[in-house]
Amino acid sequence: MCKLLKESCAALGSVLLILLGAAAPTAEATILQYDFANSGVFSGTVPTGSPGVYATAVFDDHGGTGNVTLTMSVFNNLLAGAYINDWYFNINSPSSLTGIAFNSGVAAASVDDTTACASNPPCGADGGGYYDFAFHFPTNNPGQLGRGNISVYDLTGTSFNASSFDLLSADHGGNGNHLAAVHVQGYASSAWLGGTVDEGGGGGSGGPLPEPASFALLGIGLLGVAIMQRRSRH
Repeated sequence: MCKLLKESCAALGSVLLILLGAAAPTAEATILQYDFANSGVFSGTVPTGSPGVYATAVFDDHGGTGNVTLTMSVFNNLLAGAYINDWYFNINSPSSLTGIAFNSGVAAASVDDTTACASNPPCGADGGGYYDFAFHFPTNNPGQLGRGNISVYDLTGTSFNASSFDLLSADHGGNGNHLAAVHVQGYASSAWLGGTVDEGGGGGSGGPLPEPASFALLGIGLLGVAIMQRRSRH
C-alpha cells in the first residue's frame, strides 16, 4: 500500500507541476483609450451632424514597457468631408519616448517628437495646453485622416507603458488643460476637441487563475484515479 501511494503521489506531483506552470499568470496589457466627441470642444465650431464619439486614440502596451502601439481612428459618423489633421498627446516623462515610427494605415505628413515639442514654441493646441508630441496629417486628399481611416504608430523608449500617456497638458492660452487634443477641419469651419478617457477601454490579456480550492479538488480526483488504475493492474 505504501509503495502504491508513493508511486501515485509521485505521478500526481508531476501532473500538478505541469498544471501550475500552465496556470502561471501572464503579464496583463494596459490599454488607455481617449474618446473625441463634440462635447469635448474647447475652441471653434463643432461639426454638426457628427453624433457621439467619432474618433479615438488607443495606447496599448501589450503587457510590457518601452513599446506602445498608438492607433488613431476616425469613425464613419464624422460629418462627411470632415477630417482630423492634428493629434496632440502627453507623456509623463518626455525623455523616455525616443522613437515614433509609422506602422500601418494612413501616415502623418509630419510628426513632432518630444524634442521638437520642447523647443520654442512648444506644441500648442489653440489655447488648450502645451503637449509633448503630435501628429499632423494632410489637409488635402490623398492623405487626410477622414471617415473610416486609421493610423498606427509604434512608440518606443524606456520605462513607460500605456498609463504613462494619461497626463494633462501644460497651461497655455486659457482654454483649459486636456489629456489629449485633436483638430477637426474640412467642413467650412474647424474645432479643437479635448479627449476623455474611455473607462471601458482598459483591459488585460491574462486569463483568470484557478483558486487553491480548485487545485485541491483536482489533486484528490487525480489521486483517486491513479489508485484505481494501479489496483486494476493487480
